[in-house]
Amino acid sequence: MLAFDEVVQSPNNLMGVKAVWGVSQEAVMCFSTRGRAEGVAERSLSKKFFVTIGAGSDVPSELDGRVLELVKVTSVYGETKAFVQDSVLKSKLMQWPFAIVTSETYDVIGHPHLINDLGFPDRRILTNAFDGVKRDDERILELWEKIKNHPIQHKTEILPPPGFLDTGKVEYFSTFYPRLKITSPEGKKVWTLSLDVERSRELKRAVKEENKLQHGGTLKCEGCDYSDPVDGMFDAHHLQPVSCGERESTIDDLVVLCPTCHRWVHVKGQDKLAPLPIPKLREIKGLPPI
Repeated sequence: MLAFDEVVQSPNNLMGVKAVWGVSQEAVMCFSTRGRAEGVAERSLSKKFFVTIGAGSDVPSELDGRVLELVKVTSVYGETKAFVQDSVLKSKLMQWPFAIVTSETYDVIGHPHLINDLGFPDRRILTNAFDGVKRDDERILELWEKIKNHPIQHKTEILPPPGFLDTGKVEYFSTFYPRLKITSPEGKKVWTLSLDVERSRELKRAVKEENKLQHGGTLKCEGCDYSDPVDGMFDAHHLQPVSCGERESTIDDLVVLCPTCHRWVHVKGQDKLAPLPIPKLREIKGLPPI
């Protein structure tokens, strides 16, 4: 588990707050107009994070006024139907026809209430935040001070669409989202320049050490519960393939798997760039959630 400031680093990296009707189900944030989505995409080039707070006529009473999630956004935006995979969710979100793709989603543990838990005198931080991301510098700094040490949990099941490519620039897509190309012609002899995707050995060691600490000094596969004290019997698996784009990774972005489960999630995933989620793997294997 991480602290809020370990991920965001500085209040200068906070774009602001957005009022939402619930917690994320897929890696999108939706808006009623193209202009509002585009504005968030443009601001994401310098401020990647914003905080979601439950509010509005559609929010359940138990979430109203509560800080729900920290999200990191890309600069890719477009029509909601281009990004949402689940048909039921897509139908529900059609009243917000434009969306921006999020790259990371973190649950704010306990969903603290603005007034009852964080001590805000009112909910004015949400003014003009119902269909956009609002930053009032004074109130954002106040929110930062109240929540910077608060624990958050990476929601590793919330991933961008399969094969999604973060282009790193503001781009609009209506039907097809940008994808990393994974096929090419074969047979023709050409000169090629090889480029390896950088992976952190230190991060892989760290996630295995964290796994050991959680299981009394023995490594345990998070896919099938196989355990063994020998480090070489396990792999460190990226929940979102590093080939999908450059990013800052933490140990929450990786899990420990045995080689069989590691191959399983890649071979049986929806897409070569969208591995099978660990909860789905455990469900298939008839195991309880972690």
